[in-house]
Amino acid sequence: MTAQKRQILVTSALPYANGAIHLGHMVEHIQTDIWVRFQKMRGHDCHYVCADDTHGTPIMLKAEKDGVTPEALIERVHAEHLRDFTGFHIGYDNYYSTNSEENRHYAYDIYRKLKANGKIVSRTIEQLFDPEKQMFLPDRFVKGECPKCGAKDQYGDSCEVCGATYSPTELKNPYSAVSGATPVLRESEHFFFRLGECADFLREWTAGASTLADGRSQAHLQTESLNKMNEWIDGGLQDWDISRDAPYFGFEIPDAPGKYFYVWLDAPIGYMASFKNLCERSGLNFDDYFKADSTAELYHFIGKDILYFHA
Repeated sequence: MTAQKRQILVTSALPYANGAIHLGHMVEHIQTDIWVRFQKMRGHDCHYVCADDTHGTPIMLKAEKDGVTPEALIERVHAEHLRDFTGFHIGYDNYYSTNSEENRHYAYDIYRKLKANGKIVSRTIEQLFDPEKQMFLPDRFVKGECPKCGAKDQYGDSCEVCGATYSPTELKNPYSAVSGATPVLRESEHFFFRLGECADFLREWTAGASTLADGRSQAHLQTESLNKMNEWIDGGLQDWDISRDAPYFGFEIPDAPGKYFYVWLDAPIGYMASFKNLCERSGLNFDDYFKADSTAELYHFIGKDILYFHA
């Protein structure tokens, strides 16, 4: 009996474009490639896409340090990443970039739909600001003494000595990891996704399953991943800050000059963008894989550290 042909889209986690490919990347992508080759050998329509994750403050600062534009940096790193992966015979159908017009289109489209549905709200918040670099500082770019144990040179979100978590404003004797200057508090308007309002939907979806084209049932998450998701949901989901202030390398938020999408908003959408680019070049139908009633299967090969954003 011949098995029914399945439509399968597969992704690996996007490597960040401010450094070289390391062993962890390679293990994950080789695992993905083995599974993809197996599905293709079985005769299924299986497509494997990935991309470089190219936005954010670290990219901007790395480019500045190297004396190049962010665009030049990510173009160089893209070539290096693809060279290393293909050197291990990893067979992507498309290896793309999140700094693409396809990704901008889908990031804008999803944001506008969320906004129209009342899921985006703006609030004024206080953040640490570097008076020398004239920029707001992300948590990891503020360092100081842990407010719990006093350990020096700890990041602005957690202590690597005692494991405590806190906000950057709680650090003792804080300093900018960019310039060394003492940061000051400044107010700024930010945009938030009302994640807390989606808790019931997320609990139902993550615990759910889909019926595959051959009639089998496939759970949306592995048991271990589901257990971790339930920990987060049970602990109460907080609204998610999806904006960053200029200067920032990324997509400017529609109708909000000087405000940019936080890199983690457009990075997961980058899988869709990479596949859309493949569709345009190969004649595939994007909607066959992403429309609501699609029977296509989507598999993400990722590490546990990015489960929150993907699930």
